[in-house]
Amino acid sequence: MANESNVVQSPQQLLALFQGFMGSAATRAALDLEVFTHISHGADTAEKLAAPKNVSPRAMRILCDALVAFGVLGKSEGRYTLPAPTQMLLVKGSPAYIGAMARLMVNPMIWNEAGRLTDVVRAGHSLVGASAEAANNPFWEEFSRNSRQMATMAGPSVADVAAAMFPSGVEPRKILDIAAGSGMYGFSALKRFPNAKLISVDWPNVLDLAKPTAAHMGLQDRVEFRPGDIFNVDLGSGYDLVLAVNIYHHFSIEKCIELSKRLCAATAPGGAIVLVDAIPDEARAENRFALAFALTMLIWTHEGDTYTLSQYEKMLTAGGYHGIELKTVPGPAPMQAIVAHK
Repeated sequence: MANESNVVQSPQQLLALFQGFMGSAATRAALDLEVFTHISHGADTAEKLAAPKNVSPRAMRILCDALVAFGVLGKSEGRYTLPAPTQMLLVKGSPAYIGAMARLMVNPMIWNEAGRLTDVVRAGHSLVGASAEAANNPFWEEFSRNSRQMATMAGPSVADVAAAMFPSGVEPRKILDIAAGSGMYGFSALKRFPNAKLISVDWPNVLDLAKPTAAHMGLQDRVEFRPGDIFNVDLGSGYDLVLAVNIYHHFSIEKCIELSKRLCAATAPGGAIVLVDAIPDEARAENRFALAFALTMLIWTHEGDTYTLSQYEKMLTAGGYHGIELKTVPGPAPMQAIVAHK
């Protein structure tokens, strides 16, 4: 049963839901205009915030007042303040900054397609010309840039989950990171396992962005970048650890089974897979982030979805893995890990 606290109880709540898109728009605009960062530096009135961006004080006041209503800003005696979570998460330079994710989650393509969700639902799949599955889609370059900070924060936790899958004193020596994106999950694993080598697989335009990061971290001699389609490129074999972060949700269950078979064939006997994603509860009634993210997959893919633990058990077992478990991944996003062995 759905969580009763989430059930709409009044016309006012429905009207707030209808208006909810304005919260996304206002937060994205404030990030674009660096409102939170400027407030942290002492620009705490509409006039002070408007001046460096050459916008009207009236427009800035309306934006900031709305952010107060949405709970993102505070206000006292006409001056804007930063609640502690906003200070930590939305001020540039903060170690926990996640503002770049707005460029992905409130991306113009997703935003525009959400406006015609009725048509998408009727079609049953994405209506964009270059969907998530398109080869060398330039969107993945934007994804790499703007998800790097989140991956940097979550990467060590994923590496810790992986480490717990091996006996004490045993570490993976050969790691595969598919759909590597910014590369930070694989690079975090290399930091956690100092004797390991890494193969990072993604589209060539995405890997070109990850290479300088590896060099900056001093890892370039321990990484091989292998460009190509994860369903067709030669993945190699003998991997002690396979990382599959934020990838299964792009495909149908049948396609995920195909991918699981490829990954299992590349995994060494006794090796492990760590699969990280937004995973809804079995009833698909309570995990708001995962259920809303499934809408993004409807908009952005032809057959993608978010999957429950039992569905992952089906996909991974069919691929040849066993001992499938659900693990918590501490970090800024409500993600979980599915782990299994070959």
